[in-house]
Amino acid sequence: MRTILCFAVCISILSACNSSKPKNGNGNKNSIIGKWHRFSTANGYSEFDIDSQSVVFYNQKVGRFKLPYKIENDSLKYLTKDYEAKITNYGDSLLLDGNDGTQAVLHRFKEPDVPFKTIPEEKDSLSFASYIADFDKRLIGEFEKAGIKISNPMEKQNSQPYEELLKKKTGSR
Repeated sequence: MRTILCFAVCISILSACNSSKPKNGNGNKNSIIGKWHRFSTANGYSEFDIDSQSVVFYNQKVGRFKLPYKIENDSLKYLTKDYEAKITNYGDSLLLDGNDGTQAVLHRFKEPDVPFKTIPEEKDSLSFASYIADFDKRLIGEFEKAGIKISNPMEKQNSQPYEELLKKKTGSR
């Protein structure tokens, strides 16, 4: 009896230690539902609001997009675009391996510090203006974490990186 109990305890300890392995999507949409963000020097800063039916994202280069999706096996497939990505879910981050050769790592906003309820749809609304102001602060923070200094837009000295960023943003708003 003691041997069986000892064996059961060892198995439960080993399985608990094994929990750091990535969790694949396995067709469970709940694993990707939530608020996410990512940063890359090539694409800048993006935020994602994923529910059970669509992915809404905002990026300073392309603006706001809403795309319906489905999960098949361990892949995310957009219903209106020719894009599919294998999902590797690490709990607080997702690795997406796209069928176009791209990779993206999305990081989950941690509760209770999720900075937005939704990415507003109406660009001329107060809620969108508020979202953009806060988005810009988060964007600048991500650039600075990556070692890219973005100066205060009021200062003219060393403001070239900020002005480049604004040029990218103005076309999409």
